[in-house]
Amino acid sequence: MSSEIPLFTGAFPAGAAEEFSGSGKRPVIFDIVGADMETSILPEDLKLVLHVNPKSMSLRYEKLIERIQTKGGFVEQHFGDGTRTMEFEAATGGFMRLYAGISMTTDPKKTGGSRRETLAYDSYLDLLAMFHNNGSVYDLNGQVAIQGAIKVTFDGGVYTGWFTSFSVTEDAQGPYQFQMSASLEIEKEIQVWKTVFSTPQPEREEKKP
Repeated sequence: MSSEIPLFTGAFPAGAAEEFSGSGKRPVIFDIVGADMETSILPEDLKLVLHVNPKSMSLRYEKLIERIQTKGGFVEQHFGDGTRTMEFEAATGGFMRLYAGISMTTDPKKTGGSRRETLAYDSYLDLLAMFHNNGSVYDLNGQVAIQGAIKVTFDGGVYTGWFTSFSVTEDAQGPYQFQMSASLEIEKEIQVWKTVFSTPQPEREEKKP
């Protein structure tokens, strides 16, 4: 067996390029963009793809509406869109070690090492680090040099914003993985809608006075 072929791989061995591999898989891709909220500050081939996709992703939209009671009844004031939120429910992959199989031990002196030396645990630490930095890039003195944002891409949708919460649960009923949940407040959203009935629209020409 060639040493270049990994023994353990995640659900998306090609990383962010898995979406275009023809396998039908669509990974959730995490990126960090700069202050312009568009330009990636990571190398082109270095994007965060989870070991496995989240179990669920939900988008929550709300309107800002204020209701005021008067003598004649209620008056509603509409202020447009409120906060947009993306929520994740996810789990790490199984903590699988070579020669030891699925591992729940935290003692690195045990035969085969601990769960911390597994691909699934590494992927979990990557996501945790992205939450802690939350789009910030630090200089050598520990000061924020660039305040960027988190970019999430999935199935043609692009969502840019910042994490507001991240929680990890370790359950005795599932000792070989972590359960995770996170929330992302969306600052910018891009959705590309395509249908089989769509036709190209002519470009508009602006007439100069």
